[in-house]
Amino acid sequence: MLLIQNMYDLMRPQLFFRKTHKWIGLILVIQFILWFFSGFLMSWMPIEEIHGDHLLNDIPTRTIDPDYLDLSGIAKKIKEPVLSARIKPWLEQQVLELKTNNQTQIYTLPDFKLLSPLNEQQVRSVIKFHIIPDYEINQINLLDEVPTEARGRKAPLWQVQLDGPENPRIYISTSTGEIVAKRTDRWRLFDFLWMLHIMDYDEREDFNHPLLYITAFSALIFTLTGLVLLYFTLKPRKSV
Repeated sequence: MLLIQNMYDLMRPQLFFRKTHKWIGLILVIQFILWFFSGFLMSWMPIEEIHGDHLLNDIPTRTIDPDYLDLSGIAKKIKEPVLSARIKPWLEQQVLELKTNNQTQIYTLPDFKLLSPLNEQQVRSVIKFHIIPDYEINQINLLDEVPTEARGRKAPLWQVQLDGPENPRIYISTSTGEIVAKRTDRWRLFDFLWMLHIMDYDEREDFNHPLLYITAFSALIFTLTGLVLLYFTLKPRKSV
């Protein structure tokens, strides 16, 4: 009799939607809290400070004319085809950045002296030029593998640990001489919140994965069943 009664109860639309709503809610409540909590904190944090832009000196951008480059002549000098070339400011000078099939390198102008891969002294010059004086170099390491907090960049990289607020680390490309990542404790907190938000607990980059699909679809069902229950609640009852 109890089984029959339970089956009968489930056939009643209002009771079916109430139980569905309740059980989905119990399963999703923790993720809902994490979504709202992480979303609030991420929107509250200034994105410029997350990117670490507050660590940098204010250096005006200079426009450089690359029209005089002789790419065919350059290709003969380095003895391989040039895929792209650009002149850019680097420290107190203009340099030529060349990309070939095998590598990217920078050269001085106009004497065409090879600057990359960067050595430690050049890395110190980059830090002194770009980072505000509030921070001092604690340690410099040449990395052959990209750490998690610098994912998406290419090794080898120079990692510079700075002394100062927020435990900053600066990552510099050995080939281009550019700062490719600035990481602080605030960025690390943001990255942790982002991981919780997109539910990618491994790479922290993929927001197109089955766990997120299932959770988002369950949240949709939870919302729809809630609307159905609201309809039953507001529906005028028939007078007996």
